[in-house]
Amino acid sequence: MMNATWLGGPQRTFTRFGEPARFKEGLYRLGTRTHAWMVPNGSWGETNVGLIDCGGQSVLVDTCWDVRFTQEALDFAADILKRSPIEHVINTHADGDHCWGNQLFKDKPIIASQACIRQMHHQHPRQLQALKVGGQWLRHVPWAGIDQFGHYMHHMFKPYGFDQVVITDPTEGFSVQRTLTVNGLDIVITEVGPGHTDGDCIVHVPDQRVAYAGDIVFVGVTPVAWSGPVGNIVAALQRLLALKADVIVPGHGPLASPHDVQRLIDYWDLVQEGVYLRFRQGMSAFEAARDLMFSPAFAAQGFLQWDSPERLLTSTCTLYRGWGARPGRLPGKLGVMDQLRQQAMLAFELPQATPRRMHRFQLTPAAS
Repeated sequence: MMNATWLGGPQRTFTRFGEPARFKEGLYRLGTRTHAWMVPNGSWGETNVGLIDCGGQSVLVDTCWDVRFTQEALDFAADILKRSPIEHVINTHADGDHCWGNQLFKDKPIIASQACIRQMHHQHPRQLQALKVGGQWLRHVPWAGIDQFGHYMHHMFKPYGFDQVVITDPTEGFSVQRTLTVNGLDIVITEVGPGHTDGDCIVHVPDQRVAYAGDIVFVGVTPVAWSGPVGNIVAALQRLLALKADVIVPGHGPLASPHDVQRLIDYWDLVQEGVYLRFRQGMSAFEAARDLMFSPAFAAQGFLQWDSPERLLTSTCTLYRGWGARPGRLPGKLGVMDQLRQQAMLAFELPQATPRRMHRFQLTPAAS
């Protein structure tokens, strides 16, 4: 991986979803004080985590989707943590795969934007555990895409142990920007949300020329706008490029280059323009997402080859809401479940997309 040295990690050749790993999982040294725990290939919950060694103290940027995977990352960083134990945690946003390991640091300061803190309980571990278990049974209900939804959700959550998670809120909130200085090292936390979620942040270590981008950046993985507006995500990506960091750690996928960031800007530009055209034509959100996803323009850009291209449906629904339309018929959490049902139906039209076990009932030998 560019500009990084692998220090150690689990000897896995396949991802949590049975895909061949595109890079080595584990702890990477990015600079003299900066590290990242990188998880291939960057799909659901395959989250990258930052570790900043401030000389006697460390700062952790994000935690994992469950306690087991968070502890695994800490175990492989044991040599660093012996001399520089973690004394501060930063959450880049409130999605569970970036903060549900917080409970291991309940006695430490945990920093996040105020908007992130307000959104910390938008999902509950019991809900995801119920979908993980219940999805096994829903796979046998071949009606209105329920079977596809059950399969999709069961396999999304199958690698993770949500039954042990206790949501642990950040203890220190900020707005706009905060600089955390630890033993003379400045760590600049900048609020760039709402966009992906309500409270997105970028963590920049200027002295090391390293930026931890959270889920503003996905590499080889389809980004998603849960909150919107999408324009804020584009602005955040442009702001990230202006930092001129030598190393950009995405929320998911391998280390990002400026080219990767520009590719994301191109993706969002195409999505905003393409979805708006179909919105004006009177298409439903599902019809617009499907039509754009299978369009020549989308294929020509290579976006169909990114992991989980069906996430376009969620971003399309977010855009529709921003234009004053109701993308679905059901309110609240029921509406979110119906949206994910439609997303699963779209996924099953892409049997070769990754992770393959979420996109079809029968698996190839390589993914089993």
